[in-house]
Amino acid sequence: MSLVWIGFAALLAGAGVSDALTYRIPNWISVALALLFVLAAGLRGAPFLPLWPNVAAAGIVLGIGYLLFRFTKMGAGDAKLAAAATLWTGVGGLYPFFVALAVSMAALVIALLAFRAIYARSGLQPRARALQRGAPAPLGVAIAAAALAASGHFDSTLWRLNIG
Repeated sequence: MSLVWIGFAALLAGAGVSDALTYRIPNWISVALALLFVLAAGLRGAPFLPLWPNVAAAGIVLGIGYLLFRFTKMGAGDAKLAAAATLWTGVGGLYPFFVALAVSMAALVIALLAFRAIYARSGLQPRARALQRGAPAPLGVAIAAAALAASGHFDSTLWRLNIG
């Protein structure tokens, strides 16, 4: 396990926890994921130019995320996190990432519905906003889980640092 992957995983975990607790993903987390990508790309011992599809895919995801933010209830932090995670996918990791994202979003919604039903039957009011009836799903949790689950399909040269 590399230090780069540990940093990647820690940032994603932080984003997921923050979104679950506060419905906010701090900008610094998405920026740090992007900067870690640039650092890993620079230190991997290969030219940066072959990674242009990563940047293009992230730009497309950011654009789609902005449209979803603008016209739906998706948060801007979710859009930025998804774009920062997409930087890491590479062409070969896009499909596994989006499949994992669909599965993790479905699992999140099913879990939220189940917990909300349990609370509704018990008559108790949940403290966590995400568990309250009608609250939106914290998508950052699903995005983080999907990126971690699919990371084995990402460009493996990004996880290795060639220093020296």
